[in-house]
Amino acid sequence: MILNGVYEFRAPRQRVWELLQDPEVLAKALPGTEKLVLSAEDQFDGVMKVSVGPVTAARFDVRVTLTEKEPPRRFVMAIDGKGGVGFTKGTATIELDEKSAAETVLRYDSNIQVGGKIAAVGQRLLEQVGKMMSKQALEALESEMNARINSSPAGGPA
Repeated sequence: MILNGVYEFRAPRQRVWELLQDPEVLAKALPGTEKLVLSAEDQFDGVMKVSVGPVTAARFDVRVTLTEKEPPRRFVMAIDGKGGVGFTKGTATIELDEKSAAETVLRYDSNIQVGGKIAAVGQRLLEQVGKMMSKQALEALESEMNARINSSPAGGPA
């Protein structure tokens, strides 16, 4: 399954980069994530619950690894999840471009494989859920960014 898109943040590129490197923020941005903890440099382990059609509240042990980092411009996020109803494995390339000093454009391009019982619900349903989860993740990132900007003096670094 291939998912890609563009999202604009009203924040400087460096702030968006820092946000995307924070495990607490990544946990909020990945829908269904119950926990995500730093387990090694640029590697996070956690637990997610995902519902797809008739497969409800499937629990996955997940590992997120950040590679090919070029701060604050781009990185690759690899996700590997395993659970009782199947697995998911994929990568997403994240690119951050400055639109202005206070605006950043995030572009993502991902390729995700899903297998096991959870894949039996059908490709179309999986794509719909994937798009919905991507939208939720980006909205959560924007909400977190706004909260951090509003809580820091004069919109400066938190």
